[in-house]
Amino acid sequence: MAWQAIWNEAKALRLPARISDAPLRGLTLWLELSGPRRPQPRHGRLRPRQVPLRLWRGAGDNPAEAITLYLMPDNALRLTHGDIDLSTAPDVLRTGETVGIRYVTCSEGRHDAFEVTNFDRGLAQSLRAGLPQQVSLATAFPGDPRYLNIAHIAAIAPSYVPATDLPGIESGAIVETAQGPRPVDALQAGDLLCDAEGELRPLRWIEARPRLCIGRTAPMRLRAPYFGLARDLVVTPQTRLLQTGPVVDYLCGTEAVLAQVGDLANGRAVFRDRQQAVRNFYHMMLDDPACILIEKCAIETAHLGDVMALGDPQISPHAAPAERDMTASLPLLDRATARALLTAVSRAA
Repeated sequence: MAWQAIWNEAKALRLPARISDAPLRGLTLWLELSGPRRPQPRHGRLRPRQVPLRLWRGAGDNPAEAITLYLMPDNALRLTHGDIDLSTAPDVLRTGETVGIRYVTCSEGRHDAFEVTNFDRGLAQSLRAGLPQQVSLATAFPGDPRYLNIAHIAAIAPSYVPATDLPGIESGAIVETAQGPRPVDALQAGDLLCDAEGELRPLRWIEARPRLCIGRTAPMRLRAPYFGLARDLVVTPQTRLLQTGPVVDYLCGTEAVLAQVGDLANGRAVFRDRQQAVRNFYHMMLDDPACILIEKCAIETAHLGDVMALGDPQISPHAAPAERDMTASLPLLDRATARALLTAVSRAA
C-alpha cells in the first residue's frame, strides 16, 4: 500500500495503525492547498505585517526536523526539513489559487524532490537539495489538525512514490495487440501493440503506478459511446487522444490532431472521476510516440521526454532523447482549440 495516510477536506480516508518514529529510507508527501488571504492590518497599520505564513508542519518531537511549509511575503513557497531549505521563485501562489506540492525525501539524498504545480496558471517548478535527510512518518504527519483545513488534500507514503503526471490508463483497460485484445495489466515489454494505422509496434516500457484520485489529481472518465468507445475508459488528464474527421479538418486545417484529455472536460463526455481515493494507472512507451488502440480508442503513448521531465530515477540521466522523443506524434491542440473542437463535434453529432 503506497499511500498510508490520506485526508480529503480534513476527513481521514486512510490512516496507519500508529504514527511511527522509526526511520525510513524515503517518504513522499503530497499537499493540495489554496492560497490563503493575508491578515488584515491592525492597530492603525497601513499594511499588514509582511511575515511568512506557516501552511504545514509535521508532528515530530523536534520542530527543526519536522517537514514545514511556509508561504513567504513575496508569495514564494519555502520548505524546510532539517538541513534541507528550499524556496520557489516569487509569486508562485496568489490568494485563491490552488497548487499541488509533491515533496520526496531520501535518507541517501538521491531521489529528493520539491515540486510545485500551480493548477490555475499552469506553472510548475521543481527543486532538489541533494542532501540525505532522516525522516519518519511523524515528521510528515500534521502537527496540528488545523493544517488540514489549509491543505484540503494531504497524503503521505512511507517510501518513494514516482510521479504520475504522465499519459496513462487505468488497470483493466483493454489494449489491441498482435495476439488480440488483452488487459493492460497483462502486457510486458516486448509485446506488439496495434496502432491507429493497423501497424504493430513493440512496447519498450510499461509501469503501473498508484495515483491519488481526489482533488485536482483526479483522473478523467471518458464516457461511451463518445470517442468511439464501447465502454467507459478512465485515463490521466495528461493522456492525449487522436481526433479525426471533417470537423477537425475544418477547424484545424489538418486531418488528424491530438487533444489532451484534461482540456476536454465538459461534464458530459469527459469528467473527473473521484470514486476511489487511489487507483493503479499504467504508463507505456514505444520506440517513437504513436497512437495505439485502447478500448478501440486511439490514444498516444508517453514520450521519453514526458518521463525524463519528471526526473524519473529509472531513466538514465545521461539519456539524450531525439526531437521525436520530446514532441507529440501529431499536432497537439491548446486548451481553447480543444474545447472548441469538442463543442463543434458535439453539435455535429
